[in-house]
Amino acid sequence: MNTRFDTDILKQPRWIVAVAIGVLVSLLFIRLGVWQLDRLEERREENATIESRTEEPVRPLEGVLGQHDGDVGAMKHRHVSVEGLYRTDEEFFSIGRADGNTRGTLVATPMDLDDGTVLVVVRGLVPPDTQGPPASGYAPPSGRVVVEGRIDDGEQPTAIGEPEPNNGKLTSLSRLDLSYIDEWIDGDVLPVTLLLENQSPPDPGGSPVHVTPEELTEGSHLGYAVQWFAFSLIVAIGVAVLVYRAGTDESSDETELDRTSPM
Repeated sequence: MNTRFDTDILKQPRWIVAVAIGVLVSLLFIRLGVWQLDRLEERREENATIESRTEEPVRPLEGVLGQHDGDVGAMKHRHVSVEGLYRTDEEFFSIGRADGNTRGTLVATPMDLDDGTVLVVVRGLVPPDTQGPPASGYAPPSGRVVVEGRIDDGEQPTAIGEPEPNNGKLTSLSRLDLSYIDEWIDGDVLPVTLLLENQSPPDPGGSPVHVTPEELTEGSHLGYAVQWFAFSLIVAIGVAVLVYRAGTDESSDETELDRTSPM
């Protein structure tokens, strides 16, 4: 049977609407794919920035703070050193934490610096059954200490926030929210934390497991982009097939009527 596509079908309202919707949906999927590619490029640029900063030599904290004038984003991931005195009696926990395969309690200890400011030093993870704070069996050294580590910007608070500490003493919190910590620790708390890597002198007892640097990956953005582009192609082909079948069916019906019509 000879079939041909009846172009008049493209003038029918229902197929005009179908094609229009197909085009809009296909364009939407393409836009989502492009957005994922943009996210991928942002992630790659961010990874390059982190790699560049982590490869820099260790610098004094005060120098980095002065150079970037309090811009926390510009200081994050840089390696610094600083000297001060731990406030062991004001150490606090963040329980139920994980770093890779290590699970336990995160220990953070305020440190008094020579300029009068306070730096929150994230000393690392201790076993979940550790008593404290202060962390029993994981006391930091007394006296002046030189620490080295990576600058971090703390953590965002949870949606429900943090409860007010008992007796006004901060002992445990779910996230290292520096603005909240500043409310309950005497002194001017710096807007950054230090993820401890090295310390002199070392801990007199057990040392917490240091927080490892974040793994740099590109995420799933490329895979998602491919999916959105594939969805766009599927929609375009699907609509085209439906329109073609409808056009050829109507054309075939008209041909059959012509053949059966009396002369």
